[in-house]
Parts: sequence; structure tokens; C-alpha cells
Amino acid sequence: MRLYSILILAIAAMLPTSCKKANNKSVIPTITYGGISPNTVKSGNGKDTVFVKLILNDGDGDLGNDPNSGIHDVYLKDSRTGETNKYFFPAIPSDAIKAEKGAQIYVTIKVEAGLFLVLRPDHPTGDTLSYDIYVKDKAGNNSNTITTEPIYITP
Repeated sequence: MRLYSILILAIAAMLPTSCKKANNKSVIPTITYGGISPNTVKSGNGKDTVFVKLILNDGDGDLGNDPNSGIHDVYLKDSRTGETNKYFFPAIPSDAIKAEKGAQIYVTIKVEAGLFLVLRPDHPTGDTLSYDIYVKDKAGNNSNTITTEPIYITP
């Protein structure tokens, strides 16, 4: 199941900063791109992983959708295929986000090369992609969309 293929690490980074007043009190979440590391992987290599870093601000702190709601938290669109993969944040403790203070959360998305970063048959000598990423809150508000820098896939 793809839910477990890309791991979103938000809880550990969120707890020490969740009480920090969000920079933007808008109820629409905003994300800031923090970079990727590394930017080159071997095609399908189970040992290679790309880490995408984001900073998420939400003025009313309504983050962490119920998996039964059908509304996901994070959306990653592959520039090569146009396919969008949808994921949930790990469980967010109810006392970690205060609606009156908003939330600033540091998120790391783990993209495993063995599952998602594979050369296409028509690109056997190398390939390049980027991800368009946005977040959706409990009210259904979409954040801005950020685009990662290129990720290079080698044979």
C-alpha cells in the first residue's frame, strides 16, 4: 500500500515547535520549501532515499485529517507522469496544536527510490523529475503548491 511507501515525519519535529505562533494567521495553510537531500539516486535502489523538507504554517491549526474522511493531508505530483500520490500525516496528538495560536510544523517526506524513483523505459540512460507538493487541512483548504528542485535518477 502506497501509504507506507512514503513516510511523512512530522510528529518529532512538530512537538517542540507546535506552540510557536504561526507567522501567518490565515486559515489557509502555507508551505515553504526547505530543500531535498540527496538530489541523485540510482534507479529502483532500495537503499537510496530522497528527503524533502517543508515548513508548514496554519493559522487555525486544523491539520491532520481523519483517514476515514477520504481527505488526505499531503499531495505529491510526479512531473514525469502527472500521477498524484496522497498521504496522511502520522497521528497528531490533540494537545500538540492549539487553534488560537496556529501551528508551525517542520515536515520531512521520505521518498524511497526502490518504489518511486525508477527509470522509465524510454529514458534508460537517466531521468529527471520534480514533485509539486501541497497540503490540505481539515476544512478542505489547499495550501500553496511548491515544486522541488530536480531529482536525478541514474541507471
